[in-house]
Amino acid sequence: MAEQSRLLIPALGGLYRALAPVTELLIRLMAGLSLIAHGYPKFFALPANAAFFEKAGFTPGLLWALAVAVTETIGGLLLAVGFLTRVVSVPILLFLLTAVVYHSQFGFFWNARGFEYPLFWSIVVFHFLIHGGGRWSIDRRLGREV
Repeated sequence: MAEQSRLLIPALGGLYRALAPVTELLIRLMAGLSLIAHGYPKFFALPANAAFFEKAGFTPGLLWALAVAVTETIGGLLLAVGFLTRVVSVPILLFLLTAVVYHSQFGFFWNARGFEYPLFWSIVVFHFLIHGGGRWSIDRRLGREV
């Protein structure tokens, strides 16, 4: 069993224990809702997004534009509520890792179009692939996970 470190301010221990169960929920919600926020508008810009994907070498562009919009929107919704969390993490992770490869041509930093942002979210989604939806997920409520 791993030895726990002692707190510099022991009085904060109760606060940390009280908040610990909600941190994973907050991260899952933020990841899922962020995906929805990025994906839903893509349905209304399919021609422009299709042209982007064609230019980036993903053909047919319309298919890839639609696949990304669905993955981000539906996948983000399922991730946010924690339903089929491990299953939906796979296409989301594939999408994000593809984005890492694409954005690597611009370097690391997100503010220069680099791969930092999709890499960060890839690691977050990888957590849910391995650990599932967590305590406050539909998966847990149903008592079944993949």
